[in-house]
Amino acid sequence: MADWRHSIALRLSLAFALLATVVFAALGFYFSRAADAHMAELDAHDLFGKLALIGHVGLHEKSADAFNARLGDALIGEHGVIVTVDGKNGPLFKWPTPALAEPLAAARVALGPSAVRLVLGGAEYRVIAAEMETAWGGTVQVAVARDIRHHTDFLDQLQHDFWLAILAAALLTALVGALLVRRGLRPVRSIARAAGRISAGQLAERIAEQNAPPELAELVSAFNAMLSRLEESFKRLSDFSADLAHELRTPIHSLRMQTEVSLSKARDADQYRELLASNLEAYERLSRIIADMLFLAKADHGLVVPQRESVALKPLCERLIEYYGLLAENVDIKLLAADVHVQGDLLMLERALGNLLVNAIHHTPERGMVSIDVRELNEEAVVTVANSGPPIPPAAMEQIFDRFVRLDGKSEGSGLGLAITRSIAMAHGGRVSVSAVNERTEFAIALPISC
Repeated sequence: MADWRHSIALRLSLAFALLATVVFAALGFYFSRAADAHMAELDAHDLFGKLALIGHVGLHEKSADAFNARLGDALIGEHGVIVTVDGKNGPLFKWPTPALAEPLAAARVALGPSAVRLVLGGAEYRVIAAEMETAWGGTVQVAVARDIRHHTDFLDQLQHDFWLAILAAALLTALVGALLVRRGLRPVRSIARAAGRISAGQLAERIAEQNAPPELAELVSAFNAMLSRLEESFKRLSDFSADLAHELRTPIHSLRMQTEVSLSKARDADQYRELLASNLEAYERLSRIIADMLFLAKADHGLVVPQRESVALKPLCERLIEYYGLLAENVDIKLLAADVHVQGDLLMLERALGNLLVNAIHHTPERGMVSIDVRELNEEAVVTVANSGPPIPPAAMEQIFDRFVRLDGKSEGSGLGLAITRSIAMAHGGRVSVSAVNERTEFAIALPISC
């Protein structure tokens, strides 16, 4: 069962919803502040208009009574407005009634050019106060208040509706985001289904790269490349298993047949001795094959770690020629070697070069020539083992270093020598190559020069 806590679709949907909530909340806060500022501006404009009206009446009326009468007529029809006018000798005018105007008079609003927000009698007002000159003489203090409950109620309702809209937008964004993410992850599900169909017998499965989104193109390409490598590896493993079974079957079959023949009737000691000697040869061949396969298996997993010591290549080649010279009675072996040293494992390098020398001797016709050349080239030590005779076919060049490959099919070896040589060269940070020109075949091992 899927764990939704780790769902990409859920995480992205919640991220979309959170982002939408933050954006809309910021917009709502901005618009709320803007609306409140606009309402305050409208209220201030209205209050300044009322102050201008009161100042006009005060300058044109010759007595306080006339001022009260004229101002009362001018304010008829104004709802939510409170006006108080105080002279030196006390209150002159209260609108609309003394009871409603008393909280404003008691508040003693400070004189100033801007409106302030106050709570009067349980209701919110915007208030402004100023001093004015009158026609009958003297200065009066005027305070004008405007009820702003209709503004605050409007803003409260607007905020309420906006928060509901934000909630709806967040839910809708989460839903749409989940659908979009699920649709966007469809290629990933295709990869998962393709991976589910893959088995050892179904490695030809591939994902169509032409329909993959650009963001997943690299993943799809890497997945297909991985399948190609797996297919090639399984094929090589299958071929290797078949070859290994074939190589082991021959000596085991020989041992079985010889044992059955020896048990078919009584024999003397000399005959049993010959049988055991023949069986010993088969056992030695099996032992060599198993040892070589163990070495290659370690090399494939990077477990072959050569010891580092200074190895002189010229004396090493001289010892190999002396040791394998018995195999080359009718073959001329020449050595042309410079004094070159490398850092490596003496026994491994001896085995690698010995494999090349034995291989060259076996494929050189009578009165042919095998040469070993040791030289320094481009900060590498290059050992070239060449032999005369029929060259390697071009089609076999790429397979010559594979396991159990024997070009002539007559060699008694296991076909693992060149594969081991390549593994040893790679373990030393080097490489091995082969080339054939006319009637000459050359194998070359390139190794880093010792410091």
